[in-house]
Amino acid sequence: MAVEVTTHDPLPDCLSTPILATHQTHQEIQAFLLKRVPRFRVPDPDTWEPEADRLRQRVREEVVFRGVPEAWRTAPLDVVWGEVIETGKGYVIRKLRYQALPGLWIPALLYEPVALRGPVPAVLNVNGHVGPLGKAIEYKQLRCINLAKQGVLALSPEWFYFGELQGDGYRHNRAAYLDLCGVAGVSVFFFAMQRGLDVLLTHDHADPERAAVTGLSGGGWQTILLSALDTRVRLAVPVAGYIGLDVRVKHREDIGDIEQNPADLAAVADYPMLTAMLAPRPALLIYNQTDDCCFQTARARPSVYEPVKPLYDALGKAEHFQFHNNVEPGTHNYELDNRRQFYRFLSQHFLPPDAPVIDEIPSADELHTQEELNAGLPPGNADFITLAIDLARTLPRQRWPLGDCDTVRAWQQAGRERLRDLLRYEPLTATASAVEEQSDGERRVVQHTLHVGDVWTLPAVEVSETSAPQGVALVTADGGREAAAPFVVDALRRGLRVVVIDLLLHGECRTQETPIHQCAMMVSAAGARALGIQAAQLAAAARWAAGLAQQEGVTLIGIGRVSSVAALAVAAMEERTIERVIAVDAPASLKLLFEDQTLYEDCPSLYCFGLLESFDIRELVGLIAPRPVDLVRPSGTPARVDAELMPLRELYARFGMMGFQPNRDGFPLARE
Repeated sequence: MAVEVTTHDPLPDCLSTPILATHQTHQEIQAFLLKRVPRFRVPDPDTWEPEADRLRQRVREEVVFRGVPEAWRTAPLDVVWGEVIETGKGYVIRKLRYQALPGLWIPALLYEPVALRGPVPAVLNVNGHVGPLGKAIEYKQLRCINLAKQGVLALSPEWFYFGELQGDGYRHNRAAYLDLCGVAGVSVFFFAMQRGLDVLLTHDHADPERAAVTGLSGGGWQTILLSALDTRVRLAVPVAGYIGLDVRVKHREDIGDIEQNPADLAAVADYPMLTAMLAPRPALLIYNQTDDCCFQTARARPSVYEPVKPLYDALGKAEHFQFHNNVEPGTHNYELDNRRQFYRFLSQHFLPPDAPVIDEIPSADELHTQEELNAGLPPGNADFITLAIDLARTLPRQRWPLGDCDTVRAWQQAGRERLRDLLRYEPLTATASAVEEQSDGERRVVQHTLHVGDVWTLPAVEVSETSAPQGVALVTADGGREAAAPFVVDALRRGLRVVVIDLLLHGECRTQETPIHQCAMMVSAAGARALGIQAAQLAAAARWAAGLAQQEGVTLIGIGRVSSVAALAVAAMEERTIERVIAVDAPASLKLLFEDQTLYEDCPSLYCFGLLESFDIRELVGLIAPRPVDLVRPSGTPARVDAELMPLRELYARFGMMGFQPNRDGFPLARE
């Protein structure tokens, strides 16, 4: 179908000419998100405990454990103890590994005082984004050594993608593979930290009334999430670890990875509310004044401390909620000043009034190398890729049924409703404003701005070469309008009027201020779905284009992985407007995204929570049948394309439609 465009054809220039105002999409995304993030209200202190319990249950079930297999939730604690490092300094370092979930082991170190008598405080020291050193990073070793020297149990687990858990399969954003399968990727992070707490609290000398969690950056995020949702944590000290979604919207450096913005979190309980869920337990929030990473004090304090302080005050626990602004060095750190603040707070709430306050004992000569602290992992340790592949073996669950056309139509109707729910699809209307018109007597080109709903503005270019077009084609491409040029030329030669648009995160609607994957994860955290927004925009544009050409329906052409899937989804949900779909470069199966280790950053819209759980590509096409669908250049090996898509021939045959044969250059499923 593709036709080569000569260098003399002015069409690519016409398609690529900017239409939108500078920063327009960025501002619209901000407005969309800020409208959806609920404002924090100070809870009623008289009813706070039952309200907090209710919120914890909602966050667990609707966000963290959503879709999680029962085997993950009920797996018994499994710990393998290894070598013991005898330090001769009043403590030992015990190497261990524990299962976060079946098949996924976490290496860890237990810093244990030698002279243990009775129950003692226990601290879970979680990691942040510390690079290759992982749990061997100096400041974390010093903190754990000092705790152990002064009679406190300190567990130091490894974190994904660092230290012993380095490896491409542990990249944090690969948790999106699990989201696609309908299993919350954030659950893996949560199980890793929660089972670390289990290890600590099963120690013979751990005092369950004096269990604490602390960590820097990603460790600060782990601290707030675990402490908010697991009340076995009696004291929390997150360091430069989190901030409200409304602040993230305005400050790219505060957005973080996908686990910090899990699907629907902000729609249930954003970070100020998670902070409130610590109350009335002791919590010290530490932030850094000139933080060179994220969450500077000037933004964090009004986001997650000041709104929550009135609750602690009303509960009569003002001294339990404190804030420290680190000035020396003031950068992203858990260095001496911040460690001393942690020791002070821990001593204040966990030690008897007459006990010596924990302070830093110089211990630099006791640090170990990374190799010396390696605890070891079993062969074939699970990661996000292998977990997704295992989950996908039985997916999707919405295979079309055997039976006659009536049975299929009933399945289609139920499937369309399910798809709308998955995409959080809200139909929108589009109105247009003409920006500029050009005509050379043979070709007419009109630039439009499409106003979609009450938020979005899309660029659109209308092209025609005949006064009486035989129909209308709506085209959109992952690479922007210019990338659609070959298909526009072909459609014009077929006598069609062509409208080319950019969808959210594509072409001119690709924000320069914030990477598209961070936009998509914030949209998801706020309770929407990027693919659903794109589908709603595309459907609204299709209805507008049909009216523009005085046609009942349009041919919809999606070019690229995301645009092709969006086109299939729109055609599945919009029976009347879409007469035919041409999907170019669609994956033969959504499973190829993680089998081929496609980066979340490259096509974040496709990692829509639960999409593969219910629908793969063949099911989306099944929802469209018997309307014609052409899959052009589907990705995957020829054998994989045949295995995934050839069954559609039988489905179309039920409707009396022609069969098809695979072709590397084109893959017609049904033709008129």
